[in-house]
Amino acid sequence: MRRQNPTAGRVFVASVFRDTLSNPEKGQHFLACLDTKLPADITRQLGLTQNDLFVVWDLASDDTLASNLALQCRLKVI
Repeated sequence: MRRQNPTAGRVFVASVFRDTLSNPEKGQHFLACLDTKLPADITRQLGLTQNDLFVVWDLASDDTLASNLALQCRLKVI
């Protein structure tokens, strides 16, 4: 069994801080953002895709933004 070696990093995009964990071989990314407010164009800023798992605080987005994010990536709200 071959073990995958994901890469980790921290990136600042505009006012948004995110932590990432990536597996480039599978094209999968885990992103976590614990900011208390997300900008409306967060999907474009982060380049989120259907393969990305994005974790955010419930209070960081309104229903419209959460719905749009859920269409662009695998959104998990905590």
